[in-house]
Amino acid sequence: MSELAETTQFLSAYEPWSLLPPAEVASFAKRAVGQYVRRGDVVLSAGAAPTAMYLVRSGAIEIVDADGNLVDHDEKGTCFGQSSIIEERPSRFTFTALEDSLLWSFSPETVRELVAHPQVRRFFTESRLSDATRSVPEGGPVLQVPVSDMITREPITIDVNSSVGDAAQTMDEHRISAILVTEAERLVGILTDRDLRRVVARSVSPSSPLAETMSRDPFRIDKDALALDVLLKLVENKIHHLPVMDGEKVLGMVTSGDLMRLERSSPLYLVGDLARQDDIAGLARVMERVPKLVARLLRQDATAEDITRIVSRTTEALCQRVIEMGEAKLGAPPVPYCFVALGSLARNEQALGSDQDHALILSDDVQPEHAQYFEDLAEFITASLEECGFPRCKGHAMATNPSWRQPLSEWQLEFSNWLGAPTSEAVLNSSIFFDMRPIYGDQTLFTALQQRVLRSAPSSSRFLGHLAKHANDAEVPIGFLRGFVVEKKGEHRDRLDIKLGGINPIVDIARIYALRWGLPQVSTRGRLLAAAEHGAEVENLLDAHEYLGYRRLQHQGGLVAVGHEPNNYINPEELSEFERRNLREAFSIVGKAQSALLVAFQTQYIS
Repeated sequence: MSELAETTQFLSAYEPWSLLPPAEVASFAKRAVGQYVRRGDVVLSAGAAPTAMYLVRSGAIEIVDADGNLVDHDEKGTCFGQSSIIEERPSRFTFTALEDSLLWSFSPETVRELVAHPQVRRFFTESRLSDATRSVPEGGPVLQVPVSDMITREPITIDVNSSVGDAAQTMDEHRISAILVTEAERLVGILTDRDLRRVVARSVSPSSPLAETMSRDPFRIDKDALALDVLLKLVENKIHHLPVMDGEKVLGMVTSGDLMRLERSSPLYLVGDLARQDDIAGLARVMERVPKLVARLLRQDATAEDITRIVSRTTEALCQRVIEMGEAKLGAPPVPYCFVALGSLARNEQALGSDQDHALILSDDVQPEHAQYFEDLAEFITASLEECGFPRCKGHAMATNPSWRQPLSEWQLEFSNWLGAPTSEAVLNSSIFFDMRPIYGDQTLFTALQQRVLRSAPSSSRFLGHLAKHANDAEVPIGFLRGFVVEKKGEHRDRLDIKLGGINPIVDIARIYALRWGLPQVSTRGRLLAAAEHGAEVENLLDAHEYLGYRRLQHQGGLVAVGHEPNNYINPEELSEFERRNLREAFSIVGKAQSALLVAFQTQYIS
C-alpha cells in the first residue's frame, strides 16, 4: 500500500475526515506533513499562535492550561490547534508530547478549506464545546456569565402561519442563522440554516407552510442560567441555537458562536486581538471590550489586584502594538530608546478612565538631527492612545513633552536634582516618575536609570521627608465623629473621592518605603510586602488597598454599565451599612499610616 493510500485510510477512520467523501479525504491526505516529536517536546504553547493543525498519528499529547492544570490527553486520531486557527487567536493550552509521537500537520490554509465543509465545522465546534466542558468541570470564569448578559439583540420571530420562503427572506434580511417561530407570541418552533439545507435537498417549495419544516418545541434555556448551562445544552443535544426565556416570554437567542465570542473577551484573546490589528481604529475597537471584561471579572469576584493587573497588561499590549505601528510608519529608530509607562500603568494598577502617563529614555548616542524622529514617534503614540480611549495627561507627563523625552544621562541628572533639591515640583513629579516600568525598546536604558535612583534614594533623607509630608496632604474623608466628609457642592456633591482620599495615600506610602530602602518593586502591593521585611507594619494597609481598589472598580463598572464615564466619586449613602463600615475602617487605616509617616520622618522640622 502506498504512503498516500495508507494516510487516506487512516484519516477515513476518524472524524471529521470520515464525514467527507473519499475523494476529499484523499485530497487532504496529500497535504499531511509528518513530524516526529520526542517525549517532553512542547508542540504548541499557551498564548502562542499555531502555525498548523496537528493530528496524532501515534503516541500521546498532554494538554495543560495556562495555569499548569492538566486538562486531558490527545491520543491517536485526535486533532489539536484547529480552534486557534479557525478563531484567529492564541492557543489556550500547552500541548506536550507524553511519549515519542508521530504527528501530521496541516497548514492554516488547509484547515480553512477543511472547515468550509459544514459538517466538519460543526464537528470542530462540538468538539470545542466538549473540550470547554471537560477542561472547566466546575465552570470557569467565562462560563459563569449569566445567559441574560449574552443576549446581543431583540428576538427575531416569525408567525407560524408564514411560509418557508418568508422565513428564509427574514433570516437573510437580519443576517441570522436561525429564526424563532411563534404563535400568538408563544414559542412553538425554530427554523435554522440546517433546516433550510434540508428544504433545498428535498426540493420543498418556498411557498410550503413553515409549520411543516420547522423544528417543533425547540430546546430552550432560562434567562437566569449560566453560560456553562448553555454549553452543556448545546453539547448534550448537538444543537447550535438556544432561545432564552423569561417564563413563557422569549427574550432572545444565544448560539455556539455567542459562547465563542464570550470567551474571546478574556484577557488572552484581547491581547491576541490587539496583536493582529493593522490600524488604530482596529485597536480602538478591541479596547472598547475592556469595560465589559472588568464588569465580568467583578461578577466573578476577582480581586482588585487581579483586575487592575489584567487591565494594565492589556494596555501594555496596546502600547506595544501602537509603537510597532509607529516604527513601521516612521522607519527604524536612529538610536536605541525605551518607552516607559509611568504612574498606575507602571504599577500594574490601572483602573477604568485612566489618562496617559509615559516617557522616552533615549540612548546617549542621540544626535540633534534625531530629535524630529522621536518627536514624531511620541506624537504618533500619544494621538493613537487618545484615539483608543486614553485622554492626554493634563499635566503633560507624556513623551510629547520634550522634558520627558531625553537621553539617559539627562534623565539621571533630572532624578539626581529631584532627590537633592526637593522642590514642590520635584515632589509632584515623584508621584509619577518614580513609578516607572519599561514597555518597549531597549530595557537596559531603564535598568541603568532605575539602579541609579535606587542607589541614591535611601540617603536622600530630606527628599524622603518632603515625600512623607506630601503624603499627608491628602485628607482622608473621615470626620471627627467618623462621618464621611463629602463634596458640599458642584458636580460631585454628596460624594467622596475614593482615589484621592484613600488609594493615592497608600500608593504614596508604599513609594516612600521603596525609596527609603532602595526596593526595586514598582507595584504598591509588591512594595508593601518588601517593606514588611524591613519591619514596616503593612498588613492592614494591604487590606485597605485591596478593599478601596475593589470598591472603586465596582463603582466604575456600574457607571460604565449605564453608559456613563467612569470616575472615582462614590456616594456613601448608596452603600450598605456593612460596606460603609468597611469603608470607614479602610480610611481609618490610611489615616493612621499617614500619622506614622509624620513621626518616622519628623516632618514637623521640614519647611
